[in-house]
Formats: sequence, structure tokens, C-alpha cells
Amino acid sequence: MTTQERTARFLTQATWGPKKSEIDALVAAGGNDSAFDSWITTQFATASNDTHWQYVARGGPIGCAADSVGCNSGAINAAMETFWQQAITSPDQLRQRVAFALQQIFVVSTQNSAVDIQPDAHASFLDMTARNAFGNFRILLEDVSRHPTMGHYLSHIRNEKEDAETGRTPDENYAREILQLFSIGLWELNGDGTRKKDANGRDIPTYNQNDIVGLAKVFTGLSWGGGAPSDGRWMGYEEPYSPWGIPMQMYPQFHSASAKSFLGTTIPAISGTVTQAQANTVLTAALDRIFNHPNVGPFIGKQLIKRLVTSNPSPAYVQRVTNAFNNNGSGVRGDMKAAIRAVLMDTEARDEQKLADEGFGKLREPVLRFGAWLRGFNASATSGRFRIWNLEDPVSSLGQNPMRSPSVFNFYRPDYAPPGAILVRGVSAPEFQITHETTTTGYANFVTSLVEGGYGYNDDSVKGDYATLLANAANPTIMMADLNLLLAYGQLTAQTQQIIIGAVNSIPVGDFLWQSRRVHTAVALTMLAPEFLIQR
Repeated sequence: MTTQERTARFLTQATWGPKKSEIDALVAAGGNDSAFDSWITTQFATASNDTHWQYVARGGPIGCAADSVGCNSGAINAAMETFWQQAITSPDQLRQRVAFALQQIFVVSTQNSAVDIQPDAHASFLDMTARNAFGNFRILLEDVSRHPTMGHYLSHIRNEKEDAETGRTPDENYAREILQLFSIGLWELNGDGTRKKDANGRDIPTYNQNDIVGLAKVFTGLSWGGGAPSDGRWMGYEEPYSPWGIPMQMYPQFHSASAKSFLGTTIPAISGTVTQAQANTVLTAALDRIFNHPNVGPFIGKQLIKRLVTSNPSPAYVQRVTNAFNNNGSGVRGDMKAAIRAVLMDTEARDEQKLADEGFGKLREPVLRFGAWLRGFNASATSGRFRIWNLEDPVSSLGQNPMRSPSVFNFYRPDYAPPGAILVRGVSAPEFQITHETTTTGYANFVTSLVEGGYGYNDDSVKGDYATLLANAANPTIMMADLNLLLAYGQLTAQTQQIIIGAVNSIPVGDFLWQSRRVHTAVALTMLAPEFLIQR
């Protein structure tokens, strides 16, 4: 690989898609592992250019006065807009990319009727994941557990203690998902992510139904934050009403006082009247127990690798990331910075020999393909907004949309393997769960329309800047060199390039209109090329 290609590849893994200016800057810094490591350090200290909460409050980008003409304060679409605004324009690209990975692990969705029309709910949750992207996983786990959006989505807000007279038992939904999806998974793991076996060679479950029953009691008594834990505030009847930006607090009158046994530990029963401090202590003890489970490092670390680098990391790769998660070098467990650096700077991630390994890499999920176009071509709208909504239609769009997952299991499972050779080999290809005849055709149609006319209408139409390509419209070989670097970090094969060049040359050079068609054809076909679709 050339230094430019090596740099573009790294930025493809670590951002929402490289810009030519970013490639040039990192090449100037050395374009090597040392430069990449320094870039990561700089990114850890880089702030976002806005918050999702402020965007929704304004109803638009910075400079947009709330409720003024052109602003749309309070609309759920504002939460969609702010997601893309930051993903594409914010300088803290590594934070934005990691935050999206976390949002695919800790899933909330506007498809849930409890939060489907609440832009504040989703803006606050987006800010929380971004804030914790470079923090400690223990804090992230608590912030997720106390977030009212998650409380509504997984129904543990206003979760009441058991009642023997009525037969009421605590809601088990969040207790189950915090274990299965958010922390330790279903099976006991070695540090390298492989499953532990019992004496008979069988997989060992991490928990059983009794653990869920015990843990569900921990998550009783949580409801709206923002004031004294009164019965009225518990129901959301007192100001501040529905404060989505404030963590849920404990209401001791609704918290279970009984003993809580789970994951091999027991939190003793509370005698007498439960206090808020006692209820908080119970929650702290439970989250500490989950956080310190040996599965957390390999379970979360492997998912970060899958989201950023490759679907099937070697056990040795997972072990190195687990080691960084378990101890950042200063005795701190759960340091996300250490884990992220380990993911991106691992020898397996940086090894250029892996480019020829058909078992290495990942299918770029549709929204990341879209992001590569948005950033690579400095896409923008006259209005300054990214009014990008409802991308989940598989027929006419991407079949995927941030914050609109059909369930808590995301658009795809991290261990999904499509039927056929991949399943037979015992490996995973998660993004293929949303890749089929309909989505493939829909993506091709979407890209063709996107490249030619942008996304949206009138002043809100988000269009790419093809000035550099247009200057070389008569010379498709030069055009392809630019596209190959920007979108595929130099991995388009000679055969693929010749196919695209042949298609371009079938269009007359002519005037600006014909030149534009040549450029659009080159860009669209590059975005449909297998070397673009598969990230290695």
C-alpha cells in the first residue's frame, strides 16, 4: 500500500469516512502507525461541535433560532437531523464512530411507541453515548441503566417491587437485556472470546432465570429524576415533566426490600423502611458485580472490533483488546480509551497482509456507505441542514436507519451468519442479516439517485461536491485514482477499474451535463463495487 492508501484505510475504520483533506493531513504527519496513534490521542481530546440536545432545542443547526421560520423545534425528525449533522460535520470523528457502535449495542429506537415522538429522549441518549465513548464502561453501564429513554424502551421506568397480595412481580425486561446484550452475553467466555466448556464439553450459560428474577428486583423504584421522589413525580405529574435529560432516580417506596441473588452474589434484604440511599447502594452493588464479571472485556471488546475493523477477529486479537479493557496499564478496568486504541492499533487491524485474507474484514453496513459518500464528497445542503430521515425502507432506501432499529437486537445480531459457506465455516457476517435481494436492489437505486440528485428537496437537498472529479471528467483513469483512494483506499482491482472506466467512456465528454454524467457514473459504480462494500 502507498502511504495515502494506508492512511485512508485507517480513517475508514476510525471515522464516518475519510475526507481527502484528512488523508493529506495525516500523511503529512507520517502516515504510519505512530501518526495514527497520535491521531487517536488528539481525537480523545477533541470536542463535538454541538450537542444533540441543543440542536433539538433550537430545532436546527447552530444559528437557528428556536421556532423561527426554517426551524422545526420539537419534531422527532430533529433527532434524526442532529445525528447526521454530528456524524458528518463534527471534528471528533472517532467519538462519533464509537458512539454509533455503542448505540448498536445499547439499542433504543423510535419504533417504540413510548418514545417514538420524543426528540428530546433520543437527543439526550445520543449525547450520553457520545459522552461515554471515551469514558469508563462502568459509568456507561450506569448512565444507560438510569437513562429515561432506556427506561421506557425496556420498561424498567416505574418498575415496582413485588406484591404478594396482588401477585405482582418486578418487570424482568431490563434485567435480562443488561446481561444478554449490554455486558456479559449468554455464554461464559475466555478472555479471547471463545466459549468456556464444562466437563462434558458443553457451553456454560452465564445466567439462569433465577438470576433474572433476582436482578429484576434491583431495577425496581426507578423513575423520573429532577426533584423529591414523590408519588406524583414517579408518574411524571410534577415539574419538570418528563425530563429526558435527567437520569432516573430511586423512589424508595417502590423499591424491593427483599434479598436479591444473581450471578453468584446476594445483596441482603433491607430491614425497615427503604431509604433512597439504600436503594442506590443496591443498584451500585449490582452494577459493580456485572461490570466486574470476566465476560465483559471479551464480550464488549469483540463487538467493538466487529463494528470498527473485522467481523471475525482472531482469538489473540480479542485477548489483546480484553487485556486493555481489564487493565489500561494503570490498573484501571473499563477504560474505553484503552480498549479503542487496542482495537484500532492492534497488529491485526494494521496488518496490510490482511487485505488479501478473504476471512478478514466486514461488510460495510448501509449507513456507513452513505456516510462515506457524505464526508468524502463534502456533501451539504443550502439550508445547512442534514434532513435525512426514514432510510430503513429496503425497497427505495438503505434498509437501515440510525435510531430506528426494529428491536433491541439492532438491525442485525453480532453473531449472525447467513446460510451457506459462511455458516458452514462457523464464522459470522452480521451485516448480511440486512443484505438480501430487496436491499441490494434498493441500495443500487438509492445510490444512483443520491449521486445524481442528492438527498432531499429544494434548499434541504444534500448534494456532493464533485468539482475535483469534474475537472478530470475527460480522463477517467485519473478520476478512478481519486475515487479508489477516497472510497476504497486503493483496493479496487484492475478489473473493477476497467469496468467502471469502460462505462464512463461510453458516455460522450461533451458539455457540462455529459461530464456530470460521466462523474456520476464513476461514483455510483465505485459505491457498488465489492471492494467498496467489503471493508478490509
